[in-house]
Amino acid sequence: MNKESLNFEPFYEVEPMRIIDDPVQSFNELMKYDKEKTEIEMFLKDCSIKDLIWVIITLFKDKYANASLLGALVSTAGQKEEKADGVLFHKKFQYRNDLTSLQFKYDKNDHFEYLEFEIIEQFENIHSIIEEALSGKTYVKKANSYILNSNSGIEYIEATSTFFRLNANMKMSQKFH
Repeated sequence: MNKESLNFEPFYEVEPMRIIDDPVQSFNELMKYDKEKTEIEMFLKDCSIKDLIWVIITLFKDKYANASLLGALVSTAGQKEEKADGVLFHKKFQYRNDLTSLQFKYDKNDHFEYLEFEIIEQFENIHSIIEEALSGKTYVKKANSYILNSNSGIEYIEATSTFFRLNANMKMSQKFH
């Protein structure tokens, strides 16, 4: 499977909490997008760093995406750190040993703010990958940062050969649960 054929629709589905009395309907709701989620998880498990970064940027490029789902697909449970301005989750990549220090930050209203991780071995092509993934978007590049216009789920990206951080555009934020 290639990255372009992945269906990212599960990352934009807002699932309202509700009680469903019909067991068949309840099961169908539970399994909604199960195939797509499994395909994405399997892809992210073995893909290159280049493709992982492309997927993360693509998820947020045009819309504010469900970062909790991304975290569930790529990481194991980790430490939860309460902060004055929200919660920071320190996680470990579930399948990957080429990346470390995965963090997801949420504000006090449980809206995703950013994710970041470290790349163990120097990855020199990171800027060309980011620029390829941002194709079609207007952005300003300043040293190791990419600042996007307001028509994106991304506010900015910071990246070096050993670090990646994506900050969400909080003007587009929403809760997914």
